[in-house]
Amino acid sequence: MNFLVHWIAQKIRFFAVFAITLVMALTGARADVAAWLVMDADSGRVLEHNAAFDRWYPASLTKMMTAFIAFQHVSNGTMAMNDMVMVSQNALNQPPSKMGFKVGTTITLDNALKMILVKSANDIAVAIAERIGGTEEDFIKMMNSTATRLGMNDTNFVNPHGLPDNRQVTTARDMAVLAEALWNQFPQYRSYMSYPGIRFGKRTFRSGNRDFLLRIDGANGMKTGYICNSGYNVATSTTRNGRTIIAIVLGAASGLERAAFAKKLIDGGFETTVGTNISSFQGSGKSSPPADRYCKRNTQPSAQELVDRFGSKRGSVSMLAYSNGSSPSPEGKSIKLSKTKVNWGLMYEEILGPQTKAYAPVRVRVGNEHPIVVLKKLGDSVPLPMPKPGAESDLSANPAGGIQQRMLGAPVGKGALLQPLKPSSTRELFGSPGGLYANSPIFGKTQ
Repeated sequence: MNFLVHWIAQKIRFFAVFAITLVMALTGARADVAAWLVMDADSGRVLEHNAAFDRWYPASLTKMMTAFIAFQHVSNGTMAMNDMVMVSQNALNQPPSKMGFKVGTTITLDNALKMILVKSANDIAVAIAERIGGTEEDFIKMMNSTATRLGMNDTNFVNPHGLPDNRQVTTARDMAVLAEALWNQFPQYRSYMSYPGIRFGKRTFRSGNRDFLLRIDGANGMKTGYICNSGYNVATSTTRNGRTIIAIVLGAASGLERAAFAKKLIDGGFETTVGTNISSFQGSGKSSPPADRYCKRNTQPSAQELVDRFGSKRGSVSMLAYSNGSSPSPEGKSIKLSKTKVNWGLMYEEILGPQTKAYAPVRVRVGNEHPIVVLKKLGDSVPLPMPKPGAESDLSANPAGGIQQRMLGAPVGKGALLQPLKPSSTRELFGSPGGLYANSPIFGKTQ
């Protein structure tokens, strides 16, 4: 009899757990914002944190390290912002987000940095890595040695862009160390992380941080990131009355939630000066990052839910309460224009505030220009190189990286097999789907 009772009790417990799990899945129960850290960029003090030592996927926050190393090379004189970066086949092969330029396209380092920090172009991140490191693999070694030198003890890089790879991990604390180093070691390059968008030709591409930059008082950088396994990440900086606060947010459920929560962190950071210096800030956390498909478990909140949680009627609550999508909150201002329409302008004002800056994307371009394009424009006034590009003998006798490369009259990274462009239209700048003209009926064709 006792055995039968025990067996029945076990079955009831099993079905109860199963039912709870099923209900949570069907109702889209949300996880919280996973981890965050707020610090004073000037004093180095950590002002607020949660799960700051939990392992997480950095996504495109990785590109802050790619930019950091590029800034180092420019600062120490081994490179200049007008040095040329060239797109290799390896770079072109990267998945979106990307520019999609053909192999052999040249870009100044200045333009390339804007493309990776604003458009988050994965192909250009690889092109920069090959230009600086010789090969992508050697650049990744530079990334990890730099991380070690900065004290990013729980970070490992395996690529220069942040595309999915479960070996590439970090923590909120380590991302704060990197963000603080970028801010303080390279003040002359802060503008690269402050652009709300880029303009290439007639097209513009917004930064994932655009609304934060245009609406938050004093906002001036830095970088967003997203892959499904990480959710929405951001490192952001804001300066008010000569004081700069840096916030790191990992694992938000949407770009809007990420921005709204970062605003609360920043505003709270300006209210305090007490904290431990990040150089001595220690702790422990989860040793494994989230299970795959984190974004599928972290359901995006609706616009009205965001207003209820972050809007003017919520009042002041703890950061843990703001981070928790299930935390009770009063009904915020209604942003419904009808049953199906949302007043997006009011929604943005409620969670981020009014737009106080004009949207002014920075212009980028390829080349300086591309050497062949320059020669075509100059015509007969300048002789063409002999033999012409494309002939067998125009291969370098002493190729960089042991690979024969076309002589285009511009410095190139090692290990990139480069072919000269033969531009006959704007369309021919682009070598693969997923770039600037993806899903757009440009020139009579859709990629």
